[in-house]
Amino acid sequence: MRSGKGTTQSAKLMLILLSLIGTVTLVLVTKPYGIGLTPDSVVYISTARHIAEGLGVVPYHGTPLVLQPPLYPALLAFFDYFFEIDPLSSASVVQAVLFGLVVFFSGILFLRLLKTFVGFALLGTASVLVSIPLVRVSLMAWTELLFICILLLYLMFSEFYLEKGDIKSLVLLSLSAALACLTRYIGIILILTGTVSIIFFRGDRLRSKIEHVILFMAISAFPISLWVIRNVVLSGTLFGPRAPSIFTFSQNITYTLRTILSWYLVPKDLSAHNPTLVGINLVLMGLALLSVTVGVLVGRTSFGNWWKVRALLSEIRLPLLFIVLYIGFLVVSSTTTAYDRIDDRLLSPVFVPITLVLLFLASKIVAASSQSWLSPKGVNILLGATIGMWLLYSNAIAGRVIVETMRHGIKFSSQSWKSSQTLEYLRKNQTRFSGCVIYSNEPNALYILANLKSKAAPTRTEYNSPRIVNDLSHLRGRWPHGKNVFLVWFDRIHRKNMFSFDELQSVANITPIIRFDDGAVYSVTRK
Repeated sequence: MRSGKGTTQSAKLMLILLSLIGTVTLVLVTKPYGIGLTPDSVVYISTARHIAEGLGVVPYHGTPLVLQPPLYPALLAFFDYFFEIDPLSSASVVQAVLFGLVVFFSGILFLRLLKTFVGFALLGTASVLVSIPLVRVSLMAWTELLFICILLLYLMFSEFYLEKGDIKSLVLLSLSAALACLTRYIGIILILTGTVSIIFFRGDRLRSKIEHVILFMAISAFPISLWVIRNVVLSGTLFGPRAPSIFTFSQNITYTLRTILSWYLVPKDLSAHNPTLVGINLVLMGLALLSVTVGVLVGRTSFGNWWKVRALLSEIRLPLLFIVLYIGFLVVSSTTTAYDRIDDRLLSPVFVPITLVLLFLASKIVAASSQSWLSPKGVNILLGATIGMWLLYSNAIAGRVIVETMRHGIKFSSQSWKSSQTLEYLRKNQTRFSGCVIYSNEPNALYILANLKSKAAPTRTEYNSPRIVNDLSHLRGRWPHGKNVFLVWFDRIHRKNMFSFDELQSVANITPIIRFDDGAVYSVTRK
């Protein structure tokens, strides 16, 4: 796996090839049904449309966007405004290009850290191409891929800054942190990471460090500060209304560990119905256990002195710092605030940094094996086999996701949603429902697939929160609001925080208009 400097140019050409493969693959995978769509995706796309139309940073439901930052919808709006490409169409291309860039930037980071192990660097880049979390988020119109792309630039600019220490590299670092904050609120972690890096990782005078910290924070925090002030003015909250979480600290720790392990060793479903994948996984776990054992033996022989360990950690301090701060913040915030359960999506930004650290340690084990009683060639073969089997495992799982996407689509882009009889009826009778008040247990589907704006049916609790916001007595005699009101109810949607159809029927007069296999349309009046 060890390679010389003469292979660097060839390696960079390989990175370009791998990134192009990623981009083209994503275009082909999303071509049959389009980019994957969830409620978050609908918010981004509708906001992008309104930005392009000059209607402000407002989703389809008319309430200003405060729960998410504006950069991703603004990017989609750019293509709508200048090239007249609807965000629903441009999202597929944007995600494909971003995925290619993530593969390429990851490869650059691998090459920089694994300078004398170009083979490991290329295997690491290939792992990004077939990575389980990145493939999943790349198939969706979500902000994660843009955030990861900016994060990788941030890590590169951090290296440049620590090497040069000049204002130009500091400004680039600051701008990347600012863009990350405008993509996802958790990007604030990059401001903290940068501040720690400047103070503790820079060998400079204290005064110079303080000056650089002030400049860094001024540039990186200024845009998101303006956005937060705007949120307070419009909604009275910093980041939108938030409710307490239903998940405990220990549960969030468990979800985090299970998710990360599923990327490298143990599938979440154990792949009980896929004998081939079970076999691959068993071999991989055996090789991984053997590799860890060898690593421990080599480490005890070669890294007995603290200064050696410190020198080793200093080379991976930036990705390690980000991993610790990001996961720590995610676990704590998921315990205090209600949003999605920790999964591949929320943890996807740490995949490349964690893989970078693991491959770096693998390269150090190979290098140190020459100083131990173990055979360097044997250690090299063992680690290479482990990485190769892991790539095969990742490819098998990511490939299954890709095949399912090409066959059936994802979420609102799926074949089942696009062939919905209820939605087809609404599309054909739009004039009948225009100007009316429509409630639905899935208003996002009505907007993105039938071009109808509707309100969410009443809910009893906040999303993923135990806090009760409504009860049936609160609704009786007060719901629905307005005249000429309709309810579109999809049978496939079952949400714990939403009142059931029978409960709504007990507090309002709900009269069927037309019934289909997947749902129905009703007229609604107060009792």
